[in-house]
Amino acid sequence: MFLSYEYFKKKLEDKIVSGEDFYVQLLQTVIDNPNRYTGIFRVTNAKTKLVQNVTQSHEIKFGDFMEDIVTDYIALLGYTNLQKNIGADDNGDVLNTDQLFLDKSNNLYLVEQKIRDDHDSTKKRGQFQNFIKKVELLKKKHPDKKLIAVMWFIDDGLTKNKKYYANEMAAYFKNDIELRLYYGGELFSDLLGSNEAWDELVDYLTRNKIKRVNDVLDIPDFDTSEEMLKALKKISPKHKKKLLSDKPQYVQLRKELFPNNINLSKI
Repeated sequence: MFLSYEYFKKKLEDKIVSGEDFYVQLLQTVIDNPNRYTGIFRVTNAKTKLVQNVTQSHEIKFGDFMEDIVTDYIALLGYTNLQKNIGADDNGDVLNTDQLFLDKSNNLYLVEQKIRDDHDSTKKRGQFQNFIKKVELLKKKHPDKKLIAVMWFIDDGLTKNKKYYANEMAAYFKNDIELRLYYGGELFSDLLGSNEAWDELVDYLTRNKIKRVNDVLDIPDFDTSEEMLKALKKISPKHKKKLLSDKPQYVQLRKELFPNNINLSKI
């Protein structure tokens, strides 16, 4: 065992579970963008749109969790993790890596990880260009080190752009830079040298998914729930003023989310 299931589960829940601060953030997002949630040109109502947004947020946070947990495994497998902020590119844009570490021979490893390879043609080009920016910045900062740079897609069931990435990597050649493309467990078996760590990670993900198989995403009722009342009391004065204003978009928002004015009457 590398990590306990209890550690894995707590780390995942800390990243994804919706708490009071999340509801405050959700409320303020809705107030900042009322027209995204209401209006006659939207087939869904505000609550349905909110569920969609929360689902998307959870997917993003799951990606963040996977970065964190893989960093843990890298350390446990004997590698030295480095600071993930690697500086800025020529345009001044700050670049961060998903994984950056050294092996015992002082070789440098960059891993750009994504959950799945399902981008369209524009996004795939942008993703590869961004990857190369990081490769070249790292080589500039560490000219004495051999650099192994990896694009890794965790879900090996989706390989939409595999041929494109492989061709781009084959066309890119510079001394002391090695580019690799991995899917699924290949990162652990080929690069990190541990099928066991990958098997454990997959087992924990599977166990967690089975426990949640009957879960249905539900957002507390904005108008009546105690959770939303607490969140309403925490939103900024600026957001509260907007929400209670007479502007048409906020009048409509209140009609959809606070139809009986119960929680709003208590703030």
